[in-house]
Amino acid sequence: MSASQYSALFLAYSVALLAALGISWRAPRLWPSGAAPAFPHPWREVAWALVATAAVLSLGVLYSRGRLFPATSQHRPALDAINQIVIYAPFPLLLVLRRQGPETAWLPRRDIVLRVGIGLGLALLALIVYAVARFGLGVLPQLVAHVYAPSHVSYLVQVLLEDLSIAILFVRFRNVLGLRWTLLLVAVLFAAAHVPGLLARGGNTSDLWRLIGDVGLGVLGLALLQRLQDVWWFWMVHFALDMTQFYDLGTAA
Repeated sequence: MSASQYSALFLAYSVALLAALGISWRAPRLWPSGAAPAFPHPWREVAWALVATAAVLSLGVLYSRGRLFPATSQHRPALDAINQIVIYAPFPLLLVLRRQGPETAWLPRRDIVLRVGIGLGLALLALIVYAVARFGLGVLPQLVAHVYAPSHVSYLVQVLLEDLSIAILFVRFRNVLGLRWTLLLVAVLFAAAHVPGLLARGGNTSDLWRLIGDVGLGVLGLALLQRLQDVWWFWMVHFALDMTQFYDLGTAA
């Protein structure tokens, strides 16, 4: 990732998160303050969540070796979306087996369409910021068409399941570690996921600062998500900005 792309993404995420915070203040009915989900045996729930994580990683390895439905998001996106559902199935299955509601995965059941709609608005705002910061506002129509191309449907599914998985892990770790340590732990793990790629291409000082920035932004984002206990809106922002990694000037939708 180039320095200009990273800076544009960092700015776009920051603006979207701040806008979401502002909306939450104006719409307390949609995001009322409430206690975080709790469990009678929190360490047991952490153990089950780690089992689900191991299962997802194992299925991911099978997928990378072509052992699931043979497809790629470029050529057979609908079939690849099924692959993503299979890979992440252990986390929804965990909720079913443990008889835990979707609120323990930050999936409120009320006003889902409205929440997703707000997320779409925030995603558009983030794309505007990204376009202006990196290319100029003139590329926005092409960028939006690229992001929401039908061929990206598998990524849309994948991002939702990623956010669901992070929420499940966060809620359960918070029960045993508390809010501050869980925020730091999950943010550091998120940043650490980029380390192998950095090492592979020979990281430098600027890459180190980016990792520190990732941790800081991760803490802020997770703090807001746990406050709102809602991934529906963030799903749209996360997906839109993830798709910018495949876009460059001249990219066709």
